[in-house]
Amino acid sequence: MIFFYRLFPALLAFTVGVSFYWQIKEPAAYPWVGLFGVLLTVIAAFIMSRKRVRILDLIEKMLPTALFLLALVFGMLLAEGQIAVWAIIFFGAVVTFLSLELLFLLSFMPSRYPVNGLSHVNIAYVPFIVWYVIANSVGLMAFLHSPVWIHVLILTVLSVILFRTTGHPSATREQNRLWMFVGGLAGLHIGLLGIMLPLSMSAQATLGMIVFCAILRLRRYMYHPMPVRKQAWFEGAIAMAIIIVAISTAKWI
Repeated sequence: MIFFYRLFPALLAFTVGVSFYWQIKEPAAYPWVGLFGVLLTVIAAFIMSRKRVRILDLIEKMLPTALFLLALVFGMLLAEGQIAVWAIIFFGAVVTFLSLELLFLLSFMPSRYPVNGLSHVNIAYVPFIVWYVIANSVGLMAFLHSPVWIHVLILTVLSVILFRTTGHPSATREQNRLWMFVGGLAGLHIGLLGIMLPLSMSAQATLGMIVFCAILRLRRYMYHPMPVRKQAWFEGAIAMAIIIVAISTAKWI
């Protein structure tokens, strides 16, 4: 039976890649073909971890993966060019394989599971999730004139979820609640910023992603072992440089 579960990461990665490719080739069937691959990944995660990982822990560890895949399906709406299309397919397959592979190790070979492995990859997923969601939400407002409150609501809810599911392992329940509130405020303000700034989709997404990740990164400095001060200054300078470059080189609309 363990051999059967061992095949899940590669098998599901291939399935998601195929479903995303098929979805892009058959836009009339949107979003059901892409969501089929996402649903299979969620089902596989539950089957692999059943009676081995607590359901609440599983949801916390795997929810960012599901959000990433959903953000990629969302991104299919406005993806243009072969690079953008293949990037979605590539990310979908890689994220599925990596998350399920780590979940397999956690469930069946805990001695080989990297410490906080899924927590670390979930942090790495955050910039991509935020970028795809903002870019396509702004695109829907621009091209389909979707209500602005939907954009703000999506980012607020997404931010609350991401702050909760990427919490520091040593954080208390009260601290996690506080950071969820901070995340909600961050998402709310980033959503409002997206409404007011007349920037292109990619520029909006890049600016929102940097601001969100900067706030998320600040949380790390509240827990031991804290990064050194030089690293904090370096990260802050890099973030400001990216923001300045993004705004100064963006196409204003």
